[in-house]
Amino acid sequence: MPRRPESGSSGVADVLDDKQTTHKFEVGQDVRIVSSTDLRLQMKLSRFKVLRLLPETAEGQPEYRIKGEHEAFERLVLERDIAPL
Repeated sequence: MPRRPESGSSGVADVLDDKQTTHKFEVGQDVRIVSSTDLRLQMKLSRFKVLRLLPETAEGQPEYRIKGEHEAFERLVLERDIAPL
């Protein structure tokens, strides 16, 4: 029987618990964007924090929710698009 998300839970953690993940980065880890062609983004917003690990894409690429230090919004990125600081 599938587990139901606990009250206040997004259910993402439940999905990740049920399936062994291959995520290279951890929640809370500082990363930088490496695939952007926008050099201003790479230079100005060089530090991002991993907020959530998301399930892999259909192609098997781990996804992450990250947030820049000076941004009011979150970004969805593929693992291949970020690197550790």
